[in-house]
Amino acid sequence: MRRGFSQRTSLFLIMGILFPIASNAFAFDIRKAYTYQYMKKGVEIGTEVFFLEKKGRRFIMKSDIIIEEANSYQRGSSELVFRKKGKPLAYSRHLDVKLPQIPAQNGLWILEYVFHDKKVTGEVTKDGSPQWKGTVEVEKGRLYCIDNNALSLLAILVQDIYPELKSETIYSVKAFHFSEARVRDVIFSKVKDGTYRCRIGRMDVGDLTIRYGILLKHEDPTRELAIRLKQ
Repeated sequence: MRRGFSQRTSLFLIMGILFPIASNAFAFDIRKAYTYQYMKKGVEIGTEVFFLEKKGRRFIMKSDIIIEEANSYQRGSSELVFRKKGKPLAYSRHLDVKLPQIPAQNGLWILEYVFHDKKVTGEVTKDGSPQWKGTVEVEKGRLYCIDNNALSLLAILVQDIYPELKSETIYSVKAFHFSEARVRDVIFSKVKDGTYRCRIGRMDVGDLTIRYGILLKHEDPTRELAIRLKQ
């Protein structure tokens, strides 16, 4: 893939991940809307609202995100199609970006991916112009879908791995990072019961508060950012 796309796109992303729904005692209600509230220095800068549907043996998570600071913003919608255990089948995202400090990122980005057993195929455009199209080889097995500004994706991942996560001091899984179009290790280190330090690849993304498999809060002190699930 084009290296430039990977580096530029990952800069404007804030933190992301999945929500598994299904035959699981901790599942979120189908068709009920949930909201993650983004707070910076104690001031709300945005929200991510999502809900889930079930169609046959598949689940669909739809999400809308708005993050606004000064004269910059990220506004988008996404759809994840997945099976039981959070296994992704397809992911698409439309994201309208305005970042005056990084003009190359301004515009409407469309990212579309399809997951196969040993590969992920995808296409990325900005304002209708192709940015990247290709195939990423992956190992067959447990794979999730994540990104830096899609907390609902991380939530699906967390809910699925919670039985193992709560019994281990360090636990890791592999996930397809869609803005980079590559597989990353997602590593959880237990700080104390219910609190985990999370790292995606080499990047420390902060602390997660998890209760009964539900991702309640994400905190990144370096950016004075807190994202909370509104109750």
